[in-house]
Amino acid sequence: MLKKEQIQEMKNEGNGTIAKFIDKNKSSNRNVLNLLENLGRLPDDFDGKFLLDLLDNENSKVRYWAVKNLGKLTDDEYLRVLKRVAETDSETNVRREAASSIGRMRNPRAKKILINILHDNDPKVVCQAIRGLLFFKGDAEIDENLKSLIQHQNEMVRTVIYKEYFAKDKIPSSQPHQDSCDYLKNVVVNADTIEVMKQMRDESIHLTFTSPPYYNARDYSIYPSYKHYLDFLTGVFKQVHRITKEGRFLILNTSPIIIPRVSRQHSSKRYPIPFDIHPFLIEMGWEFIDDIVWMKPEASVKNRIGGFQQHRKPLAYKPNNITEYLMVYRKSTEKLLDWNIKQYDWKTVQESKVTDGFETTNVWKIDPCFDKIHSAVFPTELCKRVIQYYSFKGDLVFDPFGGSGTVYL
Repeated sequence: MLKKEQIQEMKNEGNGTIAKFIDKNKSSNRNVLNLLENLGRLPDDFDGKFLLDLLDNENSKVRYWAVKNLGKLTDDEYLRVLKRVAETDSETNVRREAASSIGRMRNPRAKKILINILHDNDPKVVCQAIRGLLFFKGDAEIDENLKSLIQHQNEMVRTVIYKEYFAKDKIPSSQPHQDSCDYLKNVVVNADTIEVMKQMRDESIHLTFTSPPYYNARDYSIYPSYKHYLDFLTGVFKQVHRITKEGRFLILNTSPIIIPRVSRQHSSKRYPIPFDIHPFLIEMGWEFIDDIVWMKPEASVKNRIGGFQQHRKPLAYKPNNITEYLMVYRKSTEKLLDWNIKQYDWKTVQESKVTDGFETTNVWKIDPCFDKIHSAVFPTELCKRVIQYYSFKGDLVFDPFGGSGTVYL
């Protein structure tokens, strides 16, 4: 394997040395890849002709890196070559990199090529073309072609175009982003959750962590139908969305539930709550970020596998449910996370940093809690992690359902 110092020495000696190395090692894609991946910045007068032969290499990684290095050069003659690769290569990642390389050349002659690539069937190739064309934003022809993509069938394409051309500046909240109303702090309200939230001002909370009542699985949560249940949750989370500050988070803890069968002549019914509520959340303006799996010890859950263990008959397999979901959503915004972080002073950011020992995966192994009064209690550790990972010191954390009040401890 070549060291970076050796590659730099070859670059200093001129293209002939690199071309000879490529020719000598053409039967070893490993050596060629090692060179291509570490070429680094190339001088303006660099002759990349030796890269052209690699565009027909059978190894897609070699083609990819050949294309990537061509994109570092400014010679017009490579535009035509990259155009061909973007249109005809058999591997989509190579075509995407070709479109990206054309854009990185910042060449006015690339405009028409990139406009043509906007009609590609691969949305990621289209996004690379958009990225290249945005360098020329303000050009009437470019703007016209890009704006038309607001009707594109792919959501990523539409999102980029909306942000660049159609997003309206949001009226700043009268309340600083890091602040919250004093009357909302350390308060528990026993009332209709939707009606109470209607009394709260827009963008008044930083984080919501909650677990809604499980559909007809507990005595405290009886609904006439599953549709009524989902409609109720939709109403709740619409209000939560309104009162949540821009770009902040909703963490929803729920899981599929089973409604027991009426008799042995009938089947039980299983409802996939987290999956059924998800489309409603997206439609009202929440952006899905992550799914975290809360894993419990098997001994702590109801045994469903007992019958199967005895008869082992196919179709009757029913595993013990040891997991629940923490669905992580963010209130949709054109602003990046950095904007949210910059709303806090240096001292607050430093004091809010997560300490060592944080969870690195999306599977959290936490023992459940049990309570004589409430049948579904949040473990303190679960709340602690969520609040630490998704809020700053002094933020207002909200739970529209309350439960046993663990979030407020």
